[in-house]
Amino acid sequence: MLTAPSDSQMILKISHLNGHWRHGWCVLSLLIIPLFLEFSMKDRPALTLSVLLAVTLVATVAPPANASPTSSGEERFQPSVTYDLSVTDAERDAIHAEVEALAGRVSSARAGDGTYNPLSLVGAMLDGSSYDSISRGGTAATEYPFPVSNNEANQNEYDRKVAKLAWVVKLATDLGFPVVVQRQPDKYVYAEIGDPDAPEMVMALSHLDSPTASVSPAQLARWRDADGNLGSPGAYHSPYVQDGWVYGAGIQDDSGPTLATLLAAKALLKAGLPLDRRIRIVMGIYEDGGPGTPSTTNTANFQSIPYNSNPSFYDNWAYKNLNREEMPIAAYTSDSRFPVIVGNSGSVTPSVSMSLSADSARAFRLTDATAGVTLREGDPTLKDIAYGSTTQIASRAIFTLDVAGAGSAERDRFVSAIVAAATTKGWLPAAPRTTPKVQTTISGDSLTLEINTDVAMEMPTPQYGKNAVVWGMFLLSKGLGALGNPADDMELKKAADGIADLFFRDGVEGEAYIGKYMGIPASLLRNTSNGTPNLTFALMGGINSETPTRFYTDASGSLSMPMYVRSMHINAADSGQATAAVTAAFQSKGFTIGNLGSPIGAGLYVTHDNPLTALQFGSYQASIDRSPQEFADPYSLKDVVYPQGTTGGTLASSFRNKMTAFGAVIPGNERWWHTANERMKVDSAVQMTKIMADGMLEMARYSGPAGAKFMWADMPGLNADRADLDLLDVTIGTYKDASPAVGADQLGNQALLGATSFNIPMWNGRGNSAPTQAAFALGHEPGGVYLPLNDAEYLNNSYVAPMRLEFKVERPDHMSDAAWAKFVAGGYGNFQFNILVGGAVVPLAVPAGQSAEKYFSSRISANNPDAIYLSVNLAITDAPYTGVKPTLADSKTDLYTVNPAYLAANPDPFPGRGAIEQRGFFVFGDGQKNAEFSSPDAVYVTVANAAVDAKPSAVVKKLKGNTNELTITVKQTRIDGSESAVTGTFTINNNAAGTYTVGDYQVYVDTKGNTQVRSISIV
Repeated sequence: MLTAPSDSQMILKISHLNGHWRHGWCVLSLLIIPLFLEFSMKDRPALTLSVLLAVTLVATVAPPANASPTSSGEERFQPSVTYDLSVTDAERDAIHAEVEALAGRVSSARAGDGTYNPLSLVGAMLDGSSYDSISRGGTAATEYPFPVSNNEANQNEYDRKVAKLAWVVKLATDLGFPVVVQRQPDKYVYAEIGDPDAPEMVMALSHLDSPTASVSPAQLARWRDADGNLGSPGAYHSPYVQDGWVYGAGIQDDSGPTLATLLAAKALLKAGLPLDRRIRIVMGIYEDGGPGTPSTTNTANFQSIPYNSNPSFYDNWAYKNLNREEMPIAAYTSDSRFPVIVGNSGSVTPSVSMSLSADSARAFRLTDATAGVTLREGDPTLKDIAYGSTTQIASRAIFTLDVAGAGSAERDRFVSAIVAAATTKGWLPAAPRTTPKVQTTISGDSLTLEINTDVAMEMPTPQYGKNAVVWGMFLLSKGLGALGNPADDMELKKAADGIADLFFRDGVEGEAYIGKYMGIPASLLRNTSNGTPNLTFALMGGINSETPTRFYTDASGSLSMPMYVRSMHINAADSGQATAAVTAAFQSKGFTIGNLGSPIGAGLYVTHDNPLTALQFGSYQASIDRSPQEFADPYSLKDVVYPQGTTGGTLASSFRNKMTAFGAVIPGNERWWHTANERMKVDSAVQMTKIMADGMLEMARYSGPAGAKFMWADMPGLNADRADLDLLDVTIGTYKDASPAVGADQLGNQALLGATSFNIPMWNGRGNSAPTQAAFALGHEPGGVYLPLNDAEYLNNSYVAPMRLEFKVERPDHMSDAAWAKFVAGGYGNFQFNILVGGAVVPLAVPAGQSAEKYFSSRISANNPDAIYLSVNLAITDAPYTGVKPTLADSKTDLYTVNPAYLAANPDPFPGRGAIEQRGFFVFGDGQKNAEFSSPDAVYVTVANAAVDAKPSAVVKKLKGNTNELTITVKQTRIDGSESAVTGTFTINNNAAGTYTVGDYQVYVDTKGNTQVRSISIV
């Protein structure tokens, strides 16, 4: 076996050995690189009684308004795919402290007034939103550098975007990011942290622009400036802080969250915590519109990309196609919701109806019902949320009842029951200076029940509750129930009981909105892998006007409520079974419901079993669990918060199986987007940044023993064009621990430092789409996501995947500082790389006369002295295994390639990119031609299992006469944590003091008298 020379720079990874290694994986390298009801009755004598009831009930013990919406005593659903988090509580505390230090909280401010720190989170959000970066459309040029159009029609799009991007470059630079890159002045900027030599990169890709929807003539008339003036010119890009909120275009979609990702990375940079991968923050500026994406032909005239196709988003095109930037191993966009968005949902909008005409001569009959957006004292702009692109669930509901046939006692009994129920729920009494959540008013023979939930909730997340129509139906059920027989057979009571049972059973929201009480089989409520609700039900959703929407009129006599049903079912059979149960459930309550069909999810960003989802979901939970008081709103909803789908596309759709949407809206928060007076709570912005920073660090750590950098290499007879991360199904769970496969017979006297196995299918094309689960299930079959095995080019090519495979080795607990330093320096022997094929060990040996540095490399993390990373260059072919062949080849890690025809007439704009370097590779087939790159049984690295610690002990036994017997034992601890001992016995005639040879050790013994050992040490 040929091994790398001890003085070469190499990377090695150590696996878990006998439980003695520290938690997690670490990297070591020899090259260090620094781095809250009011009750009122009007015009009736019953007013005094009502007030007395309200006052009396103030002291009623009630659950907090933000109580968890899961019935007590029920076991919470647990996804089958989980992730073992590496970020510790202490690390999380350190991250959160750094975010707080960067928060820059102010009670009030206006952009540019000098009262805030521009290098803080709040400061950056204010300054960023002061730029008019509304995407007003236009076209892109057809030739490099493809500048966006700049004219009166798009209000000089180019100039406006260039100005904001120049500002963000300065911001990132002033924040101290070591890497800040901008290729063209009108396109994305990225900043990066971490060891430049780390082979893998994780990414946050979001956008700094806002849509024209928020600045239409009607919306502009709604915008208020910091002084409260309506329709002030430029109000949308004159952001300010007031009453704990930051206002301005893009504050929530998505300039604010994008800048929060940058500040999250800054917090990690300051915290200096260990990470294995680089972290890249990419800030685009055209997600909400902008220039048309150039054609693939026009792109190819500049940039040569095999198997090219265009992403639908301009920012993604600029990053992936125009500049062919590095693909992440895992990523997110901050442009949707926490905890994690896994893809796009399907939808259907049936109407839920019931005739109430039989109640026409009854007391307490319904005469009118409307729904709209909640009222909030002191917030005149709250109504504007209805004009966003995501319509609202009814957060305000007004029910009007005719009580002409009811006496005073019946009216009071009805009202008292409502007050009691509302108080028990914590909706009463109203906190000072707040809009009451429940109000009843009697005027003449008309009784009005008004519900205001206080928080405007969007319909894609009905499981978070606060549906005013459901609350109102629950209260009507209680009020009518208190009347006894006179109301028991009313149609209104039947409807109220039905809605309360389906959506508010036991007075609890949450799981009911995913169909828990609709007879859907438990296995179909959520995706078993990640917990994504398969169906969500937003009753009386679609509120998109400040004028309340009627869902009952006296003239019609029919209750009719739209219900927005979102689906993430993976197939029509499951969806059909579930929706049939839903239809039956509503019909059993006396409702008529429109056709639900069998909707299925429109597309997945990542597969349901992708560990990236489990990582981000787990990290989100850990973030809020760490400080429940600090994260009170999301913590109150933790029992119903799971990954889910979204109602529209995000940038994640162009990074197949490698990117999700993670943020920006926190469960329980209002979603302000595409509307006037866009805003975000300062507290929410800080919470979001902490959650993002935690998730970034988690993503940036190896989940297994290894990571890899894919590259292109020129190897005769082999096609490396598909060895591009955009064409390979690689994610954080790809490199699995294979140490159990390497047994004692394979190790001999070596210590196993790390072993991995992996399987990497080739995509059928670049990851610019969001396939359905059905397409994923088809695999290599026609219509599947992977390269078809009957593809003509596939049949005529032998594909190869050149890679730098890196093992992370963490310092074992039993290894002293001195021993670790010696280990890192190679003092215990050379690191040896091998592959295990069918039980046979195949050493990866450098041919005589060639440099080991061509084949092997190493690095040490500047912020983790207890880890070393060791690498070997492999070139795995999609072909039968016929042995290992060491090969030197020209290769490159930056896949940037300018079209030769362009270069013939133009200079290369980035001559430092796409550099060719000769590297050594160990080339071998993966066993079969199946459009996948698979490891052998294991790829692993070892080192001689030398002793790293030795502790001597001695016993003196008195013999006859003046003779004594000295027994010295040296207990050894080896690299793998195993222990052994060597013993030497010596007969002495007098004092035992002296130096003795025991095995390979020289041991000095000091004695007191002839038989007592005073001290013992290894010389």
